[in-house]
Amino acid sequence: MTFLIYCIDPESSFAAGKVGASQLRPLAELRSLRPEPGDMTCLDVSGLDAETRRKSMTALSKRCAGTAWVIADPEGIIEDPATLFFKGASDYWGSNFCRAIADGSGKKAGLKTRLKLALAYCDARSAQSPRSSLVKPMQDESAQKANDCVFTGWKAIRSGTIYPFYFLHVSVSAHMNLRTRLGEAAHASFRDKLRSHLQQSLVDADPLLWMEFDATSLYLLPPRAFNSRAAVVACLRLLLGTPLVSYEKLGLPFPISFSFALHYGRSEFAEPGRTGAIVSDSVNFVFHLGSKRAEPGRLVISGEAGREAIPDCLADLFVPGGSFEGRELAESRRFGIK
Repeated sequence: MTFLIYCIDPESSFAAGKVGASQLRPLAELRSLRPEPGDMTCLDVSGLDAETRRKSMTALSKRCAGTAWVIADPEGIIEDPATLFFKGASDYWGSNFCRAIADGSGKKAGLKTRLKLALAYCDARSAQSPRSSLVKPMQDESAQKANDCVFTGWKAIRSGTIYPFYFLHVSVSAHMNLRTRLGEAAHASFRDKLRSHLQQSLVDADPLLWMEFDATSLYLLPPRAFNSRAAVVACLRLLLGTPLVSYEKLGLPFPISFSFALHYGRSEFAEPGRTGAIVSDSVNFVFHLGSKRAEPGRLVISGEAGREAIPDCLADLFVPGGSFEGRELAESRRFGIK
């Protein structure tokens, strides 16, 4: 097992002098991390501002997919450590445990035992995941996705070229027409708040708001499993927190319902606002999936998106969803307001 700790300054890390010097790495080297099965990676978040911390944890989650990783928080700056496990972390080391390592009592604190337990937790979560009984990729799809995964950023793609994407369809509904119920001015304000909140909620998935029609939006996501998993986590959080989002984030006097649909396919790209001439089976299908099949308060995932879109730790929140237009589906269990 290789155990590495990434930190902003190896000389000031909580573990400085307590582990081998070769195990402490500067944060800048995180981009070159390539862990093997059985390795353990730790990120020391002390001294990191909120944005650097978020980007570093996102990179760690992406690069350590399938291997164990932990967050060391000597200063206790992470308000809700439970969210780390949603991202795939195997353990969280709070201020007391980090202090025990720093003052030389790490053996008493059970560092080796803690590492073994984190590794065992990572292995058990992967082995016991029930997601294999959910949606299955189409034949040869995994190989095709491997070829699709080269994505260099939204600024690099060009209009008129066909690319692979994950497509996320988002729809909002209420007990009656939102525009009628709110009025034009209030509805416009609501749409602005909703757009901003969705973009913020989906930030780890690196979304591009591609099309927007009244209470429906279509986002493009990079063609990588990491981005699809980040989107799934964000959607589940929105479903579970819908009442709070309705009243506090969007300023509504009544609750709304979200419905989400996730699909993987290919389409010609055009700049947002210039998509009127787009002809794509994938775009047509995700709109059908989102408008005709997705239910309020649930997330539905197509077979093309596959099992990899569902994080192992959240697999028990999904059930087989039957088929739609010849494609097998998985969908989240029922949440929120009916």
